[in-house]
Amino acid sequence: MKHLHQNIHVGGQITAQDFDALAQAGIKVIINNRPDGEEPGQLSHADATKLAEERGMEYHYLPMANGQPLPESTVHDFKEVLDATTDPIFIHCRSGMRSTVIWALGQIPAGSITVDEAISKAKDAGIPLDNVRAMLESVVPA
Repeated sequence: MKHLHQNIHVGGQITAQDFDALAQAGIKVIINNRPDGEEPGQLSHADATKLAEERGMEYHYLPMANGQPLPESTVHDFKEVLDATTDPIFIHCRSGMRSTVIWALGQIPAGSITVDEAISKAKDAGIPLDNVRAMLESVVPA
């Protein structure tokens, strides 16, 4: 788990054993952007929801298939979850890349962060976004 921005942390796929550590770290909200069944043995969102709720955490399943077009509704729903709380949030997918891109695509048009700031914060969290700069620039408000 790496700090991304303000109350937001990012990481890769989590296991059932990670939920105690997330709760102990103060995480109150989890957003999962990884579709069920993407990899054998991957924790299902139904099981993850139960594990999160048992520890007093909110769990949101907003899947985005790797390499597929990003539905606008996913960015909207993701941003709604972020905007609804100041509690610590953990966002994840397989590596953290998709989750970070979704985060940036929601924040840049709102004027919350610039493209350069998003790329810099992602880099600090170990997630390179240089290869999606054009996509991020496409959502900058006119």
